[in-house]
Amino acid sequence: MPQIDLHALNPSQRAAVECTEGPLLVLAGAGSGKTRVITTRIAHLLSKGVEPGAIVALSFTNKAAEEMRTRIAKMVGTRTAKALVLGTFHNLGVRMMRQDPRGFDVPKRFTILDQGDVYGIVRSLLRELGFHGPGADRRYDVGAIVQRISLWKNEFLDEEGVRDRVYKAPPNDYDEIASQLYQAYDDRLRSLGACDFDDLVCRIAQHLNADEELRAKWVLRFRYLMVDEYQDTNTAQFQMIRALLGPEENLCVVGDDDQAIYGWRGAKVANILGFDMYFRNATVIKLEENYRSCPQITSAANSVIRNNQARHDKQLVPTRPSGEDVMVVTCESSDRECTWVCDRIRKLIVEERVPARKIAVLYRSGRLARPIEGLLKEHGLDYRVLGGQAFYDKKETKDVLAYLKVLVTPKDDLAVRRALDTPPRGIGRKTMESLSNHAENNHCRLIDAVHNCAEVEGLTTRARHSLESFSTMIKQASRERHAGNSVIAPLHGMLDAVKLRENILKETGSSENTKQRWSGVEWLFASLERFEERARGDAKVTWYDYLGSMALTKDEKDAKDDNLITLATMHSAKGLEWSQVFIIGCEDGIMPHKRVIEIRVNDAIEGDLEEERRLFYVGVTRARDRLWLTRGAVRIDRGRELEVKPSRFLAELPDDGVQRYDVSKEEVLAADDMEAMANAFMAQLTPPETADS
Repeated sequence: MPQIDLHALNPSQRAAVECTEGPLLVLAGAGSGKTRVITTRIAHLLSKGVEPGAIVALSFTNKAAEEMRTRIAKMVGTRTAKALVLGTFHNLGVRMMRQDPRGFDVPKRFTILDQGDVYGIVRSLLRELGFHGPGADRRYDVGAIVQRISLWKNEFLDEEGVRDRVYKAPPNDYDEIASQLYQAYDDRLRSLGACDFDDLVCRIAQHLNADEELRAKWVLRFRYLMVDEYQDTNTAQFQMIRALLGPEENLCVVGDDDQAIYGWRGAKVANILGFDMYFRNATVIKLEENYRSCPQITSAANSVIRNNQARHDKQLVPTRPSGEDVMVVTCESSDRECTWVCDRIRKLIVEERVPARKIAVLYRSGRLARPIEGLLKEHGLDYRVLGGQAFYDKKETKDVLAYLKVLVTPKDDLAVRRALDTPPRGIGRKTMESLSNHAENNHCRLIDAVHNCAEVEGLTTRARHSLESFSTMIKQASRERHAGNSVIAPLHGMLDAVKLRENILKETGSSENTKQRWSGVEWLFASLERFEERARGDAKVTWYDYLGSMALTKDEKDAKDDNLITLATMHSAKGLEWSQVFIIGCEDGIMPHKRVIEIRVNDAIEGDLEEERRLFYVGVTRARDRLWLTRGAVRIDRGRELEVKPSRFLAELPDDGVQRYDVSKEEVLAADDMEAMANAFMAQLTPPETADS
């Protein structure tokens, strides 16, 4: 195989590629070209005669793994690239188990459970162990229980270790429940001959460490290991890697401790911070040249992250020419903040011709996206949501909109179907078929069949009674709407009548989750009220306009998928970049999160604050050309106006390359300037004698 040309690499990148023997830590700062280093290093190993099957390269997503394989194929050919052991930790675990099921104590044809299967098993165990009464199988948040079981498995805790952990921790009902299900869950998996995703790593590490012969077999097969995003590895992944290393310890890990933001799901930043302690003869190479962001943005990022204590000493060195200053924007309220951001986005797209795909709005918490979504829709601007569900795709939002449509556009059969099913009222598949057949045979809409259910054949007495109640409710709401020229009050009345809030409580099993979901319903009503007020002042504006902006058809979405504004949590934005970035909610209590500020029980909390700062750093370094950091002086929280403090991270920004802009003061100043200009103009037109008098 021909030698790989390394002349295009900078000195640090080239050093990382050429260091092929022994343990190597590559500290790759944001935008420093780490993927290029990883792929070139693999190609370099192949050019030195290393067999493709002896090289293992691990990443955290299949998408990242395939991107690496594609790049490598361009350098060494598709056939060689396909022979590489390249994928996620879980991919590697499956591969090893399939090749040696006996060695890893799994059936020859074991089953891998997906998340839905896991949730189903936990729900079943909750009922079997008496945590659920009859008909109350949604009392607990199953996801919270599954998360605890997963974290404990990845720490290699047995049943006794879990109980000891729970006993020493502050009292928590979910910890107690999960601890009682822990062993039963593992027993159920074994009885089914199945593995969950955690087993694909945990069992590999456990059996390799317990069986020297098994370990020797796999160490002989894999001579060179590489791990991308090493700062995100947990205990089980670290143990799996160590168990696969031979005496030469040919391990290259690439990562950035400044971007370690997944501690809440078990990632151990200590794995990268202590790499040279775990591997005493390790080489450490820093990739500090940043090819992504303009100097003002890298300066802001450096200034903030240097306040962390637990980190390797490094900084981003910009390679791009100077750009625009970072803007810190203060608005008088959170509502005004969202309005300002959306107006600015509209100007970028309409006036500056910036493609929508180059714009992102980032936030710490998904709930901050709600008003942004609504305002973007009002502007007719299309977007996608990363990390969390889009507000208008959430069940409770769709439920409310279904009732709205039944009230203002009753010809929408899909809305009628959804409203009939929310909440469940004993109207099943057969009833819906009877209604649909009646509507088709009589050339009418589904809602007409409902109103005339006495004429529909094949209905049970219970179904007919439910339909009559639904029809009465809709007719009453319609009369109220026309009498008061408003949809808000009758819509509220319908949702109260069907007990939507109580139904959400049954679904979530948690009063806190209910509050969060219901707050979304309240925000939606505020949006409806604003639209209705606007419609009163403009006869051309109708509810069809509002509903038409809720969603594009699938074809329209598909056609525009390559040019959408991105709304994303900062966690989901990691690894991505945009030309124009807005980070909203830069306030203490949001960024950093209030739980980090309010809870001070031990020294570990300081580590949480450092993770929050790393998360802010990740957000900042997503921006290529322009960055706005925005906040409101007042935030509305469950109907109350609360004064909020600016994020402490804003105070850590440098003076140079940062402009601070107060929207409310600037607007007043602009008004004063306009008045002064008008007075000066009038003075020019006024005769001197009149002015003197």
